[in-house]
Amino acid sequence: MFKRLRKFIEDILSEFRKVQWPTREATLKSTGVVLSVSLVIAVYLGIADLGLANLMKQLISG
Repeated sequence: MFKRLRKFIEDILSEFRKVQWPTREATLKSTGVVLSVSLVIAVYLGIADLGLANLMKQLISG
């Protein structure tokens, strides 16, 4: 059982050595894109929510 566990861990470490990790610059660019898109979507949803809330108030109040 321990031989299989050891082999499994060795295989994991071998695969980690093959991974090509992104550079700091690429990571920062990707983070910037994610934050920007998240902000745009949040603003859009906030405006849509306010608009729909006002529409519902008008429809309910008559």
